[in-house]
Amino acid sequence: MDAPGVHACGGAAGAGPQAAAMSLVALDLDGTLLDHHGRLPPGHHHAVAGLRRLGMRVAIVTGRPLLTARAIHRDLGLDTPISCFNGGWTGWIDGRSLWAAWLPASTVRATVAAVAGIEASVCAYPDADTWMMDRVVDHTRGWAERYGCRIRIDAGAFAAWDRPTLKLMVPAAPALIPGLLLRLRDRLGTGCEIVASQDDRIEIMPAGITKAVGLARLAAHYRVPRSEVWAAGDADNDLEMVRWAGHGCIMGGATPRLRAVARHRLPSAGERGLCALLPLVEAHGAG
Repeated sequence: MDAPGVHACGGAAGAGPQAAAMSLVALDLDGTLLDHHGRLPPGHHHAVAGLRRLGMRVAIVTGRPLLTARAIHRDLGLDTPISCFNGGWTGWIDGRSLWAAWLPASTVRATVAAVAGIEASVCAYPDADTWMMDRVVDHTRGWAERYGCRIRIDAGAFAAWDRPTLKLMVPAAPALIPGLLLRLRDRLGTGCEIVASQDDRIEIMPAGITKAVGLARLAAHYRVPRSEVWAAGDADNDLEMVRWAGHGCIMGGATPRLRAVARHRLPSAGERGLCALLPLVEAHGAG
């Protein structure tokens, strides 16, 4: 695997726009494009601009809802669709959907029952711009301010949930996550994709829905061959996307499962790791 140093991100010379004109790069948000404090490093802003100057289409593929990903998309000046909810919804930042998959209402109710008595919240997303939570626990206190959005707290709605949701998320203190993961997999069975996307949250998607699905739809939308798709991530919910891409990249500090499938290794987000994509792309185009 390649292990390049940090690139200065000053510009994009060399291969030129024509070299990567048929390429697509997909970027996870938390821990990849954003550092572990949820901030966009200035170097990453320049890295994305440099990749676009090389002719690459840059897209965000995230577990987040559109509600909390839209501002980052705008800040970067991207013109591509965005894939949210771990590939479960792909569309434009104005809310127009290209494709979506849903969990049934029964899965929401089963999840609420599975975490009863545990210090954890259940989050649901009945559309790309709505975030609902059944209750606030110590670990999720202040999340509306943290993510800069409105989170609707409504225990009654979850008690008698009667509509589909794009994703479920179960946040809790990190020490509780391993046990919760086993409990949810036991209670929900094989009808869902269940993964710990960070050390303090579990995400539940319809069976077969992963970031690779969202990325494949973006590639098909732009008619980019899989061999010319780049993807970067750092967590277990990035595994299928990194494995699917012709050029799967991982950030420093990525999980062991992710390290096993990656083609390229980059420095961490805190070390401006995406800057190292520029020389990799240039070298690929020149070759």
